[in-house]
Amino acid sequence: MKNAIITIKDRHIQDGEELTAELTTSGSFELTEKGCTVIYKETDEEMTDCITRLDVEGTQRVAMTRTGKFNTEMVIEKGSRHTCFYSTPFGELIMGIYGMSVESNMSENGGTLSFTYTIDFNNTPASENQLHITVAEKE
Repeated sequence: MKNAIITIKDRHIQDGEELTAELTTSGSFELTEKGCTVIYKETDEEMTDCITRLDVEGTQRVAMTRTGKFNTEMVIEKGSRHTCFYSTPFGELIMGIYGMSVESNMSENGGTLSFTYTIDFNNTPASENQLHITVAEKE
């Protein structure tokens, strides 16, 4: 694992309204046989002590696991819907995740990851989401 500075840009559209957020944090990354792994500490006050791990398989699949105060498991797979468990400060949810796109331009020095997906509850659309992650190796 290499130390990194990680910037996450989150964009989601819910009820016709677009919301964006940006987070910069420290973490680590490594290239793997199937793609890459990125690990970072959440900096939002509500997510204190949570660690997020992204296991990326090329341009097909991202498995996101968050551990700590709130535990989450999500799979974003291009062209597939997965039922996922998501824990928040407001309670636990089971939701559907449909992967629209997964892009990875990672190298041994860092790079970018982007993925777009929709969220639904009981097959009722809730939001469209896009994460764009920049990983820069920390010297």
